[in-house]
Amino acid sequence: MGKLDGKVAVVTGSGRGIGKATAVLFAQEGASVVVNDIDPAPAEEAVKEIQAKGGKAAACVANITKADEAQRLIDTAVEKFGKIDVLFNNAGITRDAMIHKITDAQWDLVVDISLRGAFNCIRAASKYMMQEGHNGTIINASSAVGLMGNIGQINYASAKAGLIGMTKTVAKEWARFGVTCNAVCWGIVDTRLTAEKEAGEEVAGEKLGIPKKVRDQFVASMGGKILQPEDAAKVILFLASDDARFITGDALNVSGGWYI
Repeated sequence: MGKLDGKVAVVTGSGRGIGKATAVLFAQEGASVVVNDIDPAPAEEAVKEIQAKGGKAAACVANITKADEAQRLIDTAVEKFGKIDVLFNNAGITRDAMIHKITDAQWDLVVDISLRGAFNCIRAASKYMMQEGHNGTIINASSAVGLMGNIGQINYASAKAGLIGMTKTVAKEWARFGVTCNAVCWGIVDTRLTAEKEAGEEVAGEKLGIPKKVRDQFVASMGGKILQPEDAAKVILFLASDDARFITGDALNVSGGWYI
């Protein structure tokens, strides 16, 4: 018997990284999952992987920074699987720059995806989750950077700190519906956003990742270990399951000692 048997989950940005690992784990634990990405190919690939293992999944290509597309994403869960129980706002991106050098485009992209995107999805889910006895859960992917700030990441730190405030507000407003809302504050998780920038993947004209020297310092501060997406997914599963029914409004620090 799975921890999410009979549940329906939406995972944003789940074509890769933490999102994909979470979608796969959710399906293994009995959930029907809507896989979301802005790119069709990784979304479809993730769905095929889930279905090959006997799980239930559907893809929805949508840009969650746009309110109508976020609504279409949430509606897809209800149309395909009849309801929505779990929303994991995972989608995010980095565009690192020092305060005096950051551009409006770098600020807007990071804040729009991480913060506005999560808000759009939560608001879109309101018509389904604001029901007496709904007992669903929302999980927001924040960061240890949102708790402590970080040099060269004013956009990312601001967005992730904003998610913590959003989390606490949703937890208070929707408690009467039995809905819990929590944030997870990651340290360094091994994804394309935290790869060595020198060899990083280019997205929208800029390389993703962290300069090797800085990355090595971060990993050293975590005892030389770096979290894998599959490890990160286990934390999300816990918060999505009934094991965490009495946890809400929390910002869980999962940084391996990076932030203490």
